[in-house]
Amino acid sequence: MKLNSNHVTYQQADVACSQPQLVLILCDAAIRYVREAVDHLIAGNWADKGKAVDAAFECISQLRLSLDHQNGGEIVENIDRMYDLLSTKLTLGNASRDPNQFNQVIDSLQTLRDAWSELFDRLRIEGKLQEASFMEAAMAR
Repeated sequence: MKLNSNHVTYQQADVACSQPQLVLILCDAAIRYVREAVDHLIAGNWADKGKAVDAAFECISQLRLSLDHQNGGEIVENIDRMYDLLSTKLTLGNASRDPNQFNQVIDSLQTLRDAWSELFDRLRIEGKLQEASFMEAAMAR
């Protein structure tokens, strides 16, 4: 099944990529899982919808765990609250079977993903983010 293989792929990816790459992978996976939840909801596939929602929750949980609360200050606290809100919206969408809740989660995750990507690019250009490429990190293991 596609859902399970994608979930395993993102879980294994953290072994072979940098923290910024992992954040983007998790955002992409969460977006994909919420889209799958919408598709399953529309099709009436409740079990598969539940699996997709669970996978999206896991991605968001991992994103929350990746936050550096000691050094991130107010910005990190705000991002953490956003991730919490997204989890709540997933719960509401799942319980009410409301695709609009899921679509709001997708839109917010895409906005966050774009912001993370822009930040990582800017830090890389400024020389403040030294990360190995995916292949270099994989070969170093």
